[in-house]
Amino acid sequence: ARDGEALGRTAAPIVAPSQGVHLVVDRAFLPGDRALLVPSTADGRVLFAVPWLGHTILGTTDTPRSDLALEPEPFAEEVAFILREAGRYLARAPRREDVTSAWVGLRPLVRPSGDDGGNTKRLSREHVVAISPSGLVTVTGGKWTTYRAMAEDVLEQAAAAGLVERRAGGATATLRLAGAPATPVTHAIAAPAGLHLYGSDAGAVGALPGADTVLAPGLTEAMVRFAARHEWARTVEDMLARRSRLLFLDARAAAAVAPRVAALLHAETGVDPQLGEFDALARRYASLPE
Repeated sequence: ARDGEALGRTAAPIVAPSQGVHLVVDRAFLPGDRALLVPSTADGRVLFAVPWLGHTILGTTDTPRSDLALEPEPFAEEVAFILREAGRYLARAPRREDVTSAWVGLRPLVRPSGDDGGNTKRLSREHVVAISPSGLVTVTGGKWTTYRAMAEDVLEQAAAAGLVERRAGGATATLRLAGAPATPVTHAIAAPAGLHLYGSDAGAVGALPGADTVLAPGLTEAMVRFAARHEWARTVEDMLARRSRLLFLDARAAAAVAPRVAALLHAETGVDPQLGEFDALARRYASLPE
């Protein structure tokens, strides 16, 4: 956020971090496959409820943060807001004890010149590409779901500035991710996690030892082995947060299965799976601030 400092001069911060809290509850709170969006709650904030992998995600908040952390934690007011407002629209009102996982993301919002970043609700969620006279390219803002558009925009602007050679038209929009099936396959986003999420790799996963050994809903021994052998998973967090989404769906279930996952990963890789670190992380996701 301080690209000018790389050139030997002081620059004003260009990112205003904003915290968004998400609470996960059982799918029974939002039956069906349709999401719910409330564009203006009692105090003017936005609320959503989205069916996801057999659960329901409730969110979110927009709280400025200056004290950045690798694993930010929700504020009690944010949790209370989500539960209170969700209770007005869902089949039944969720309570604190209904939350199976609580997690927080930080948005790298672009701070306009002269803005103090104190009101992040009004800041754009779009990305910005800036190219300095020296050719330093800075990308700020954006989000994971627009990474392809961001990458293409960076290359387009870099080519226009003469920083890179333009060799061909962009193919970003048509590149398939690893495991993408050759033909379109439709699965409801509300469907529980399972082998279908592996796309064209599903057969390879199912052929590994432990394909019928279920560790947790939507997670088998074979999936852990596949992640270790082909997706470079090394730690329990790699597996239960980044390959599987169990930590984000049910933190207590993730903690319960973590020792078995750790043993499998160690057997496959010989690397320390960092079980203790994951246990501490899962406890944080399973607890709510008072």
